[in-house]
Amino acid sequence: MTLLLIYLAVGAFAGLLAGLFGIGGGLVIVPVLVITFEALGFPVEVLTHMAVGTSLATIAFTSLSSVRTHHQKGAVDWPLASRISMGILLGAVLGVLTANSLSGAGLQLVIGISALIVAAQMGLGLKPKPTRSLPSKRGLVVAGSGIGWGSALFGIGSGSIT
Repeated sequence: MTLLLIYLAVGAFAGLLAGLFGIGGGLVIVPVLVITFEALGFPVEVLTHMAVGTSLATIAFTSLSSVRTHHQKGAVDWPLASRISMGILLGAVLGVLTANSLSGAGLQLVIGISALIVAAQMGLGLKPKPTRSLPSKRGLVVAGSGIGWGSALFGIGSGSIT
């Protein structure tokens, strides 16, 4: 029961921070889970990988709910989603293989660097131009591969990278 309360508190804390900063929950939950798992005595060799996997498992459920709601409002471009999804699936497999090849400390370093990049992007207000055109079908697969790779490696939703 105590463990359940710890996880509920961790989730609430991560959700609060994600809401305050306007970022995806995965960017917050992975570091919070790493700290939590370490405090609970999980083996150092696997705790970062477990944090990434746990984050991705929770994102799967929240994403399904979000997709359903956006679809009901007509806010999903399904042809675009299907084209980019092929690349995302390929990239996710590559991201898992990359994460698996890294030590826990190496994975923490990669996640930390990605968090700094997101912070710099937010701090500098860097956003894509709304008037830009979409890449070709091949370009969407390539972009999707990068999105899926980063999402699987960092334990964040692909929307954050997209």
